[in-house]
Amino acid sequence: MTRHWIRQIEAVRSHLLSMGSHAEAQVSEATRALNDLDRERALDVIAEDDQLDEMDVALEEECLHSIALFQPVASDLRLIISSMSVGHELERIGDLAVNIAESVVRLRDGGIATNQIVLPECLKQANQQAVEMLRKSLDAFIDRDALTCRQLILQDRELDRLHRQIFQWLKDGISNNPGDLDWMIEITGISKHIERIADHVTNIAEIVIYWIEGEIVRHRQSFDDNEEAAQ
Repeated sequence: MTRHWIRQIEAVRSHLLSMGSHAEAQVSEATRALNDLDRERALDVIAEDDQLDEMDVALEEECLHSIALFQPVASDLRLIISSMSVGHELERIGDLAVNIAESVVRLRDGGIATNQIVLPECLKQANQQAVEMLRKSLDAFIDRDALTCRQLILQDRELDRLHRQIFQWLKDGISNNPGDLDWMIEITGISKHIERIADHVTNIAEIVIYWIEGEIVRHRQSFDDNEEAAQ
């Protein structure tokens, strides 16, 4: 491995980790804005959206330059392809953080007293788990930890379960407090954004497994069952 290639890999890795840190910060800030119904914090998240878009484009250009200039093979090629793919997932996660922030702004601008808006516990749990999953996926990339990635893929089921609880919460709310329907529907939409963040984290986990092991686990219907049987 040449000295120039090592420097190129480090440049790609550093770029991706910076992007990961920014995406994680966006999700964390959107989460705090939601928990506190903090309009100003939500606006800050929205204002930062362009930065992740620019980082994604720059990372893709860096990766394509690496392939054209060095023509990597095997695990080196998988690293570059995986870095580019993870960058796209992080950009989408950033978009979802902005969607959550925009919902917070709509909730605050809707003329509803903040003490009237009560976030369901299952939403708070899903929020916290999504942030933790994103952090773990980035750590797994740094540590080349395929085991953690497999655990994250399984953990996505729990987020799906919590999202289904939100719909039961909405159903009960429609029956018991029909006057709260507008803001409750907004909360249900936020839950969908959180679920999608977890889905993109799962994609990152699958990409990291591909980089480390050369195994494509995406679309494997039996993956969960096989992994659970091995526990």
